[in-house]
Amino acid sequence: MLILVLVAGGAWLVENWREDIRDTVDAQRGIEGLRDDLEQALAARQAAEEARRHAEQQLEMKTAELAAFSGDIERQEAELLELREELAFYRRLAEGAGEDALGIRSLQLQRTGQSGVFDVVFQLYRPGLSRSVDLRWALEVEGYATGEEALSTLDTDALGLENDRLVEGFRLLRNQRARIQLPEGFEPVGLTLRASAANDEDLEPVSEWADWDRLLESTQ
Repeated sequence: MLILVLVAGGAWLVENWREDIRDTVDAQRGIEGLRDDLEQALAARQAAEEARRHAEQQLEMKTAELAAFSGDIERQEAELLELREELAFYRRLAEGAGEDALGIRSLQLQRTGQSGVFDVVFQLYRPGLSRSVDLRWALEVEGYATGEEALSTLDTDALGLENDRLVEGFRLLRNQRARIQLPEGFEPVGLTLRASAANDEDLEPVSEWADWDRLLESTQ
């Protein structure tokens, strides 16, 4: 009888041990399955993040390209408008449209790389094919001398101009370039160009004033 009890107890323990092993194996498989699912989810999330970053980069590139194209179109339209205005000006100039008068255009100020030294570039014009005249032109620079609060004016001689300021036989259009030098420490604020006929009293003198800083900005 005792033997039967021992055998039955042993069989029960073995069966319970097997069930525990099966439970442990099932739990381990469940953990491994969850770990696989987690790794797959993390991989999918990483792939989605990479796809999002790639899409953002593509969007930035397309946006930059669109901005560049828009800028090119605007620049081309501005250049086209400028060319049309130039063509219209030369057409009026050749046809003699408007009154017989002197004019100044395309006044520019260019840096030379030397301190206080600048090139002044401009055009003098007179519409039509009237007889030629001799022109005289002059430059003035307004500004502040070192330590001075009052506005002062540098005339042509004070600017160290070496150019011949007499334009002989002027007709229609003439391009001019002059180099000026400012005194050390002088702070310029404006530039004035004047032109007048030397041998024709009927032609009114002409002048043009321009802000110094704006002239420099327009040539950068």
